[in-house]
Amino acid sequence: MQSVEWFLVTLSIYRRVIVRAAVLAVKNWPVLGSVFVYSAIMSVSASVAIMLGMVGGFLLSLVWAACVGSFLYLVEMIVRTSKVTIADFRQSFGVYLWDVVGISFLSWVFFTLATPAIMQMPQGNLILLFVWIVILVVFNAVPELIYLGHYSAVALLSESYAFTTANWIEWFPVNLIAGAILVAVWSVPVDGPAAYAQQAVLGLLVYFVMVMRGLLFIELQGSTHRSRAFKYRMGA
Repeated sequence: MQSVEWFLVTLSIYRRVIVRAAVLAVKNWPVLGSVFVYSAIMSVSASVAIMLGMVGGFLLSLVWAACVGSFLYLVEMIVRTSKVTIADFRQSFGVYLWDVVGISFLSWVFFTLATPAIMQMPQGNLILLFVWIVILVVFNAVPELIYLGHYSAVALLSESYAFTTANWIEWFPVNLIAGAILVAVWSVPVDGPAAYAQQAVLGLLVYFVMVMRGLLFIELQGSTHRSRAFKYRMGA
């Protein structure tokens, strides 16, 4: 009986966050233009970076982090205020720049040190793939913790571990389905003008998925299975 109630509670949460995320994504549809801006910025930056050698690579990584941080800030504005403005976009690039840089640096250090050692082991490729999967699972909530938690880089990882281990059974099913839909849309072979339409659809879908994740994170963070079941029985 408890498993049935858990299933109904989880479906109720999914219904709320999916409907809310869809409404917010449609309401803020102009935000998909940011996807094209990020693409243009990265293309121009890459063409410049290639002429600057190692320095160019470092600068390109900063530009990438700024774009990722900008995206997370726009998602935060949608989740927190239900609306994104041009002013939000203009100020978004520096807000979470160093948070993204910090996580990227820790990842780079880990894999720089770990990859050579792992690849020397029997079945090193499979072991490295397993390590990647574990990292993606355990630290899956890092994006939400960046803009909703405001932790340091190391604390982000520990908080993500705590969140995913406590809420994995509610967190991952809908995220896996959303990820599969994104991959399916991205995998459709298109050419010419249709490619731009596909990129626009993907951009809006990515914002929808990230807003849904943010809303789901808020639902799950700070609550327990028991408290969520109680709210469900009360009709909340």
